[in-house]
Amino acid sequence: MDRDLHIHTFFSPCAEPTMSFPAIAEAAGHAGVGEIGLTDHPHRPGLARHHRALDEARRAYGGPVRIWIGAELEVVALGRLVVPPADLPLADYVIAAASHYDVAGRPPVPNLEDPVAWADRLLTDLENVSGSGAHAVAHPFYAYALLRAVPGHPTARLDDILEEIRPRRVDRLLEMLAREAIALEISPRLCLHLGLESFIEETYRKAKQLGVKFATGSDSHRAATVGQLGQAEYLVHRLDLGPGDLWSPSMVRARV
Repeated sequence: MDRDLHIHTFFSPCAEPTMSFPAIAEAAGHAGVGEIGLTDHPHRPGLARHHRALDEARRAYGGPVRIWIGAELEVVALGRLVVPPADLPLADYVIAAASHYDVAGRPPVPNLEDPVAWADRLLTDLENVSGSGAHAVAHPFYAYALLRAVPGHPTARLDDILEEIRPRRVDRLLEMLAREAIALEISPRLCLHLGLESFIEETYRKAKQLGVKFATGSDSHRAATVGQLGQAEYLVHRLDLGPGDLWSPSMVRARV
């Protein structure tokens, strides 16, 4: 793919310490990627300062890849992200992480084995992106804590959770995303489970009909995966997405 808008630098604790600006830019160039986005978590203090360092490196960079500065911020309440986007003035865009339950430090649902509670939580987190200032949603419907299968904490089966997601509620969610021009991400995480991949394909077809845009991102934590969508690239083809369907941070600049 020509655009990878979800990449973590060493600032994110989940990324390898070798994920520096030069290493990422070099990996993107080798992969033939035209645009990349650096989207770190605010899991340690100083994300705004880190953005200043990234901006200085970007200004000094003379390579062929267009580099955007972004942030991946957890959704904590209706219309509220863990860091207000206004506190990150150098961020070209923000993606909302609606399923990073471990960050909150509390169980995502009272009963981890209850698929109805899980389905409600997944949808509520996505609905809460409304009015938050986010430009895209990272790996929607991907139950992060669930798929980690924490030892000693049995959870509901993902297939059972997906069956409990109400179609009308999904339709209202997609209408909101279209109305607020919030893109949906296509990433390899959405293709780790056959049931989830099928659900995403059906949902994204509806989203496309409503005019929702799609952001492509590898969610890379190491240089070898920069610019690599893997199985998710086939999802892009199956959805028959053209250039007009794909989102870019340049669209944010155009609205300012």
